[in-house]
Amino acid sequence: MPNASPIGLSTYQWNNNLKSFLVVATFPLLLIGLVALFFTFSSYALADPTGMVDPGPDLRQIFGLEPGRIPALDLGYLLSLAALPYVLGGSALWIGIGFLLNTTIIQGAAMARPITRLEQPELYNLLENLCISRGIRMPKLYVIDTPALNAFASGLSDDSYAITLTSGLIEKLNKDEIEAVLGHELTHIMNRDVRLVVLTVLFTGMLAFAGEILLRMFSHNTSYRSRSRERGSGVVPFLLLAIVILLIGRLLATLLRLALSRRREYMADAGSVELTKRPDAMISALEKISGKADMPFVPSGVRAMMIENPPGLLSLFDTHPPIAARIAVLRRIGNLPEKGESLIPSVG
Repeated sequence: MPNASPIGLSTYQWNNNLKSFLVVATFPLLLIGLVALFFTFSSYALADPTGMVDPGPDLRQIFGLEPGRIPALDLGYLLSLAALPYVLGGSALWIGIGFLLNTTIIQGAAMARPITRLEQPELYNLLENLCISRGIRMPKLYVIDTPALNAFASGLSDDSYAITLTSGLIEKLNKDEIEAVLGHELTHIMNRDVRLVVLTVLFTGMLAFAGEILLRMFSHNTSYRSRSRERGSGVVPFLLLAIVILLIGRLLATLLRLALSRRREYMADAGSVELTKRPDAMISALEKISGKADMPFVPSGVRAMMIENPPGLLSLFDTHPPIAARIAVLRRIGNLPEKGESLIPSVG
């Protein structure tokens, strides 16, 4: 069997570490940009046809402004600047919560529960042997009680790394196939894929949370609506603005998540073969998982972490390559005969 070791693994891990740093730096900046956009457009929504706005006595006092109207752009800048400490403080708090509670958040979102060695001794032994072979600390094990066949790795550090399997996968796959799946997820941990994806999931949630706050601000604040009606304007423009900013935030977060190369799945498949020396087991596991992996009750961010995330209507937004393509690569790695025609994508 040809050497299944991923080419340039050290470089791949270094790139993932760099991307993790960029994700941590990018999302707070993105949030600041959205807040600035929100206040700027809000100011223009209150402005007269000449682009001037009355900040009101409260804002005049806060910012030390002279009586009279000021340009809407200036008011937007002042409001954004005033919000900056809160945005940065909220981002720092979210990052801290993410690092401390990422396992609780993700496993809770997936409705997973921890399992013990007494419950699944064979599963523990399989994972323990794989970890010993690489001299790494054993991740925690979780299970999701569902007939779907799926699995994912999560965590940001040795203390929080975890591998989660569905009960359906444990029941339907044989020992070699389960070992192959564990090898796949363990490779995600060793390659630092899991850290990058978890950070993206956490910050996507932060943007969604910020969007929800904007919506609530203008849909439930009756005093604000009352003041708006006195001006004869209503709150519809602000509601639309909040929705637009929410959609922009989610779109940008989605695009960043999709920027995580689908190549990571090919690398994890190859890593499983390197760990187990059984390409046939990984192929068989993927064949059984295909068509039985859908878990609609799990948030989309967590589904993106799984061994299989069924494709949507647009392939552009797929987080995983097709299983048929992954199997074709595994057959090439293992020098196994092809089953019919398969597109073998480039993994370089």
